[in-house]
Amino acid sequence: MSEKSRPKILIITTPLRPVPTMFPPIGSLSVATALKKSGAADVRFYNIDLLRPEYSEVLEYIKNEKPDILGISAVVSTAYEYSKRLSLDIKRELPELTILLGGNMGASAEVILKKTGVDFVCTGEGEKTAVDFVNCWKSAKNKNDYLNVKGLAFFDEQDELQITAYAEPLAKEEVYDIDWSEMEASKELDWFIPSQENSDTIREAYAHDPRCHEPHRNDKTVFTFVSSKGCVARCTFCHRWDKGYRVIPIPSLMKRIDYFIEKYNVGFLDFGDENFGSDRRWLIELLSEIKKRDLLWRVAGMRVSTLDEEIIVQMKEAGCVSILCGMESGSQRMLDVMEKVTTVEQNKNTLRWLAKHNIPTVVQLVIGSPGESPETIQESCDFAAFFAEQSPETDPNDLSINFAQALPGTPLYEVGRRNKKIGSSLEEEEQYLLNISDRDARDGETRLNFTDYPMILLEKWRFDIQIAAQHACISKWGKAVYFNNILNAPRLKHIQSKPAEEESKDSGYFADPARIKEQELGQRKAPEMTSMGPTDTVNEKTVRIEILDKQMPSILSLIKQRAKVGHIAMFYPRFFWQTRHFLILFIIANTFRKYPRRIAWNMTKEYLLWKLGVSKIKGNTTTGNYLSLRKVIKKNLIPDIETDHPIMAPLRKGR
Repeated sequence: MSEKSRPKILIITTPLRPVPTMFPPIGSLSVATALKKSGAADVRFYNIDLLRPEYSEVLEYIKNEKPDILGISAVVSTAYEYSKRLSLDIKRELPELTILLGGNMGASAEVILKKTGVDFVCTGEGEKTAVDFVNCWKSAKNKNDYLNVKGLAFFDEQDELQITAYAEPLAKEEVYDIDWSEMEASKELDWFIPSQENSDTIREAYAHDPRCHEPHRNDKTVFTFVSSKGCVARCTFCHRWDKGYRVIPIPSLMKRIDYFIEKYNVGFLDFGDENFGSDRRWLIELLSEIKKRDLLWRVAGMRVSTLDEEIIVQMKEAGCVSILCGMESGSQRMLDVMEKVTTVEQNKNTLRWLAKHNIPTVVQLVIGSPGESPETIQESCDFAAFFAEQSPETDPNDLSINFAQALPGTPLYEVGRRNKKIGSSLEEEEQYLLNISDRDARDGETRLNFTDYPMILLEKWRFDIQIAAQHACISKWGKAVYFNNILNAPRLKHIQSKPAEEESKDSGYFADPARIKEQELGQRKAPEMTSMGPTDTVNEKTVRIEILDKQMPSILSLIKQRAKVGHIAMFYPRFFWQTRHFLILFIIANTFRKYPRRIAWNMTKEYLLWKLGVSKIKGNTTTGNYLSLRKVIKKNLIPDIETDHPIMAPLRKGR
């Protein structure tokens, strides 16, 4: 350990998703940069999410480094098990170590502080809090000295839970102003800036645009930038800290982009904002500047309320090749429950304009929120069909359908606690966090059912939406167009051209059916990830389907290859449409393939008892009014939990 005046600080990430993504660890790096700017002389960064070392190697590395302060970046609550295990194990090795955990998992501060080896939790934006925390650490005699540090949760010397006021937000010029030197020196940054030859992203997201194949772009690389922080909305399932919405000033942003253009030959940009372009004047200025640089770029998160046909045309002229929006539902009632502050008509208009100007998208939906019903699902089926009917070049399988997942700090999580689906005690909360660790919203094994319908129907609803889109495409454009889109999908074309020994990667970004095209088609091996024991982030076996010379695989071939129902439905959509009234039988069979036998049987039993009228499912908490879940909580339509620690209220309700 170091002298108190010169603490040794180590910031680490936790493993997320099945394989490392192309999204740089900007949160951790931003905190590290802020500490360096404040004068901290010894700040190191260990990117476990990228490197995926053996768990024993992680312990050995930290033990050898002997930091005074360990910062754990836990950006989502699904990192709970890993964070708990690591913090307890390393605390046994280095008992004098101070552990500060940051990221959205901090919404579970009380559980974390009581059940793990974490000493302090950062309860919001981390840059200023980290600097003030380190400065306090240098002179602190006990935990009570940290009461003046904003943005912290901890147990004081009297063993009382303390949560200080939120730290002031960063100035917009300082947002993600990152020092990349450490990652450049270690060559780790190279992973996040692949060339066109080595980038699945370019092949899949850009190749449809003729500009991608212009000769001067052949040697260009791709990199992910984030140009803003926060969001203008407060969706009731969204797990986030930042209050308000800040855009990085265009001069600052372009200076950062120019650095990567000049040093790394970047010619393709992925904007990874959760809320891109909501400041219209800023967006117009950005389009003017980015057009001068002859870049191709795409947007991963944009609100439909931001878009109109004029701005879509301007974006395309400035190099935009793809726009993704969180449309979430084709039912206005469900959009209101989610508090999207958007309309189905806005969703439809966006799809019309994108198709008209040949800008592809993936329709991202969230199903299974409180109030979801066969009627609202039918509205989403109709919406998916509308999507497929907009252009013959639209692949109706470009749908990403996730189940609503309750994460701490969201109204959806509080609904789950209050109606006893999660539980009210800290032990029950922790068990839920352990259950969802290293899993995502497409995983049904640990999913909570917020509806009045059996869990197995939620599985069916996803296929209902998928086959509705497929049928609409074939009905309007013909079977030949449908299969041409399938077999010429950029991802599938790339997989068929690669050797069998190469890896297949699942980014974890999309859910089925879009995920099927991303991960499992072709003849490539599943990723050989380094084992991390019980906290591995790979939670589902990869199925590899042989597609040879653009020939459709037979049903027998698919069955022999243990294909998912989603695979078969994609290749034989007419069969599933014609037998849709019997789809529940396929879903039940798929449930036994997908889940452990005990879980599959319980789901089947629940469905049969419900179908026979023997039992009811009680999950709907909107009392039939389709209110925003935030209003359900605020109006106390579900009784609050009397044993809750009152100081946790701000974290529980989120920002």
